[in-house]
Amino acid sequence: MNPSPTRAVFLDRDGVINHKASEGDYIRTWGEVQFIPGAVEAVASLNRAGYKVFVVTNQRGIATHRVRLEDLLEIHLHIQKKFALAGALISQIYYCPHDLAQRCSCRKPQPGMLRLAAREHHLDLATCWMVGDSLSDVKAGENAGCQSVLLTSHLAGMLPNSDATLVAESLQSAVPLILNLGEPSTRFVRTQPFELSRSCLREDS
Repeated sequence: MNPSPTRAVFLDRDGVINHKASEGDYIRTWGEVQFIPGAVEAVASLNRAGYKVFVVTNQRGIATHRVRLEDLLEIHLHIQKKFALAGALISQIYYCPHDLAQRCSCRKPQPGMLRLAAREHHLDLATCWMVGDSLSDVKAGENAGCQSVLLTSHLAGMLPNSDATLVAESLQSAVPLILNLGEPSTRFVRTQPFELSRSCLREDS
């Protein structure tokens, strides 16, 4: 007998849980990661409400050789460990390593990473959320059948210009809105130990 589908929240990485690198640059090492205030607490709140949390991130720096794969994996492992130590579980981090010209099915706004997570973790995408700071994040959520939150400091007039369900200034301010719109949790989702980051290179295997 299959378990009931699980609700989840998908998070973009840079600009959602950690500060972005300067324009045109990449986060290359763990030492460059700076968490956005309130991000850890926001993930913990989602966990308590019965949502699994996943990170889905475009990392074309791998394809352009500006970020080393081993450094990316180290960054993601440390992110998961730091969050877990604070009681916030990121179940898995999915990343797309492809360049724009490769026209893959996983680079947002394509929904490949979200759909892969749904298959691997038995998620009901119709009850899931995508949270990001770009319109490509919102579109990825829409393409996967999720509701979405656009994070922006320019709230005025943003919602009519996007397909986002909600607009918020930060992940911390978005979580109460998600929980308010979501159905009350009637069961506790048992959290599993987090898994290593996954590349969507395996998507079509």
